[in-house]
Amino acid sequence: MKRKALYIIMIIAVVLGIILVKIKDFNYSTLYGEHKRLEIVMGTGFDIKDVQTIANQTINKKSIARTTTLFETSVAIDAKDFTDTELNTLFSKLNEKYSKEFSIKDLKRDNILKEMNVESVSDMTDEEVINLISQIKEKYNLEYTKDELTATSSLVRMVSVPKISIYDMLKDCIIPALISLGIVVVYFAIRYHKLYKKAWILVPLKLAFELILNQGFILSVIALARIPVSIYLPALLIFIWLLEIVSETVKNEKQLIKIKEEK
Repeated sequence: MKRKALYIIMIIAVVLGIILVKIKDFNYSTLYGEHKRLEIVMGTGFDIKDVQTIANQTINKKSIARTTTLFETSVAIDAKDFTDTELNTLFSKLNEKYSKEFSIKDLKRDNILKEMNVESVSDMTDEEVINLISQIKEKYNLEYTKDELTATSSLVRMVSVPKISIYDMLKDCIIPALISLGIVVVYFAIRYHKLYKKAWILVPLKLAFELILNQGFILSVIALARIPVSIYLPALLIFIWLLEIVSETVKNEKQLIKIKEEK
């Protein structure tokens, strides 16, 4: 009776979890949800911990700073979003600490030219460039020189990072999990077919049902409690999967031993 009540509670939780995911989706952590990534070419002679401290001081939302590239000469700062004020303050602090010349103008240049349908500043006349600089200043409140507009490289770049869905996180585990489930189900059917009438089919079906229900319940709890989805999820689900198999195996083995002793 208690087990049936537990099943009912878990099924209700799964249904509520599905409804919430349809309405609000999961609560993804910074790196796994849709967010912005600020890429900065730092060179050498910097400490990533100091960069993280500066990011924490200047960016209101949670941010994660880490080194990138093979020789760790660049930094990526991930956050839900960045405001112009946050970027200006961040660049100012980095410039002051490391004697750099990072500027929000470099970050916005390509997007501004794209929005203004400018393909090549180098092909424009001086008069057209002067007019372009004036339009940019009026519209974006940023003042560029011709050299800044014709620059082909930048030390800073902003990219949009798409969400990594639950399926993307678990897709490499799905086929191995289904194969292992099939093997375990067959093993249970053969091993425990003498436990009771029709045990050869009911025992493996019960195991498969509980494995799937437990996975759904865990995902529902994560969704309902708004626990941030992160790198831990695949490992957690695999651990629950193995724990359930071990638990059912131990329980069935005890029943099998009891039957043998009675005989």
